[in-house]
Amino acid sequence: METITEHLKEVNLVEISTSKTNPRSDFNEQSIQELSESIKENGLLQPLLVRPTAKGYELVCGERRLRACSLINLESVPVQIKKLNDQEALEAQIIENLEREDVHPLREAETFRLMIDKGHFRIEDIAIKIAKSEKFILQRLSLNNLNAEWKKLFFRGDINLSKALIIARLDKKYQKEVAANASDWSGEIKSAKQLQSYIDSNITALLSKAVFNPIDENLIKKAGACIDCPKRSGANCSLFPDVKEDDRCFDHLCFGSKTEKHIQSEIDRIINTDESIYLIRSKHQDMDEELSEKLKKLDIKVLVNYDDFETFHGEDKRKRKIQGFWLNGYDRGHYAAIKLTKKQEEALLDPKSQACVNVQIEKINVRAKRMLELDAEKVHKRIIETMSETEELSVLGKHTYCDATEKVGRLILWNALGWPKKKHYGELLEIDKYEAEGGSGLLKRLMELTKNDMAIIINNVGFDAFKSSLPIHSEAMALRSLAESFGSIPIVDFETEQKAIADKRLSRQKERIVKLKNAVKS
Repeated sequence: METITEHLKEVNLVEISTSKTNPRSDFNEQSIQELSESIKENGLLQPLLVRPTAKGYELVCGERRLRACSLINLESVPVQIKKLNDQEALEAQIIENLEREDVHPLREAETFRLMIDKGHFRIEDIAIKIAKSEKFILQRLSLNNLNAEWKKLFFRGDINLSKALIIARLDKKYQKEVAANASDWSGEIKSAKQLQSYIDSNITALLSKAVFNPIDENLIKKAGACIDCPKRSGANCSLFPDVKEDDRCFDHLCFGSKTEKHIQSEIDRIINTDESIYLIRSKHQDMDEELSEKLKKLDIKVLVNYDDFETFHGEDKRKRKIQGFWLNGYDRGHYAAIKLTKKQEEALLDPKSQACVNVQIEKINVRAKRMLELDAEKVHKRIIETMSETEELSVLGKHTYCDATEKVGRLILWNALGWPKKKHYGELLEIDKYEAEGGSGLLKRLMELTKNDMAIIINNVGFDAFKSSLPIHSEAMALRSLAESFGSIPIVDFETEQKAIADKRLSRQKERIVKLKNAVKS
């Protein structure tokens, strides 16, 4: 039986079929149970929205209410009947679904995708209809890109929206890689910051640091130019609002392929057309075996860092600038200004040229100077060996105090002085007066110092060495004597003040002992 009012109609439940296009697919059974209890007590306060069909009615909005009514075995429910086509019905379902307070971001994402695919909506249309920004719509739509594993974690509450948006920006092949490295030491999913850090280090790359030209569309024709690629942060700022630095590529396999292609092209160009550029490598890192074998067959020498060259730092003002191309290491694929070692420069010179002759003469002179130094070292070694066996060094009274002894003593004291004080007193005492004479000049100046000059050195060395000693030790006693000799330190006043404090303390101790004894007697 049907009873008709002006706007509503009471319809038997068996006449209502559920809609196959309803974007809501998950229902909380406990919530439906609670709603059924409310309907049982208060009735259905909001009618269902249906549209007429050949066999009865199709539910448009209100499936949760319909399930609750079925649960308590209601025979009929109030409905509002509207003649809607498929497009209008879908739109009504979508809007109702989005107006729920507890709608999950993933359900929003699925709904927006449905609106675009079946409802022929544009992003700006959806934004206007639900009063949200286009950025909000784009970010929700990106959640559809999550793979099944990440969607499950999101629905379960193991990751929040921030983490989901970070993962959704990646291709599914990279999402799987992040999932394998997403847990921290406790087994929980890492923070959004930690996930982003892993992605930045292992999956994405800054285009500003690319060795290849990002606008080169012919490097790998299938990939095209990076500037036209949607897999970069700059292609859609709404999806990458947190990426503050330069454009970042979100496809490290493509980035790596372009890098390798560019490096190989540059190596071929240098080998075939630009012999002025040297191929260079790091001494402490391995080089690609295939490339190494290829260069060996071509008899092309690769310069080794520190052995054959050093990188040139600062502005290169040389008339003859030398460039190298890195084959391995952190700077692989980059050009660098370099300066050849003398050994390498000599290897490149014509042996009959004046430059080569000059290099050889300089080499002879340097070697001669070094040989003289070695001669002096050998003589010194023999002196030390012989000296260690003399009685003058080991037997008391065998050698009397002399200028040489004074010289050794003054040098010991000077070397024992801390660096800040050595610098300060060195300037005051003009220690560097004979600096041009080297070590002998220092000894010469030390022997010129007066006893008063030496006193400042001795006093400071002793103070620094003994200041932490306890008063019962000889070091502290020696410092006290030195302090007394200054005549400016009120040592007696210090002792008088401390004695007064000690007397009061002793008096309190005696009173305490007396009280303890009296307590025993009583």
